[in-house]
Amino acid sequence: MSLDVDLTGRTILVCGVQRGGIGGSTVRQIVRAGGAVVALDHDQAIIDPTIADVKELGGRIDSLVADLYDIDACQKVIATVIDRFGMIDGIANVAGGTRADEWGPLDQTPTASFQASMQLNFGYVFFLCRDLAHAWIESGRGGAIVNVSSISSLASAPWHGPYGAAKSAITALTRTMANEWHELGIRANAVLPGAVWTERVMSRAPVANVKDTGMNFTMPDELANTIAFLLCDLAAGISGQALTVDRSLTTKFCGGARLPRKAGQGRT
Repeated sequence: MSLDVDLTGRTILVCGVQRGGIGGSTVRQIVRAGGAVVALDHDQAIIDPTIADVKELGGRIDSLVADLYDIDACQKVIATVIDRFGMIDGIANVAGGTRADEWGPLDQTPTASFQASMQLNFGYVFFLCRDLAHAWIESGRGGAIVNVSSISSLASAPWHGPYGAAKSAITALTRTMANEWHELGIRANAVLPGAVWTERVMSRAPVANVKDTGMNFTMPDELANTIAFLLCDLAAGISGQALTVDRSLTTKFCGGARLPRKAGQGRT
């Protein structure tokens, strides 16, 4: 006898599917749970390795290329997915992350950097969830939404303020989704990762130096397992929640310091 995460017969749209990140792991875990995936990213070359992983697992996957920085493109995603692949049963909004040009004091944050970070980490989530919920309501069916927020939304986000603000917005909006749509059979939850050991994170800092910090790193599969659980019927009673998955990182003091100002540095 067993109690399994079961997504058999369900199709999940996963946004942000890089093989070595949370999204790639999420796709693989959904497929292992019996689900099918529509994989979305901004470049087919990013999607293809994840497609190969799914094929090796014997699963089903379709793909869609869309630029989530583009508001017009975002507002076409759900209609395109339904037209090409049929109605979906859930969505995992994983795409996002800190931008290299946003690290620094708020008073030196360029406007373009702020706007880009808000769109990638919050804006697209609103458009996709809005349109998918509308489609579900019109068709008389429910579904499950999982939005990836961050522990940077919990208190403050020193030196990466736009990212923290965007993730705080996701957490708040997800609770509103759960409140407004629960009677219609739609569940919505947020997952808050801490520091995650992804290929992108490791590419930005030498692995040896990162390990020396003593930071509690979470593995991508640990986030993916949580997302798959929240998408399945075992989580039928869970909605409107913000679930932190960080190997206790948030129990540590989070500090930071203003970096020395460089000559000529300022807002643009």
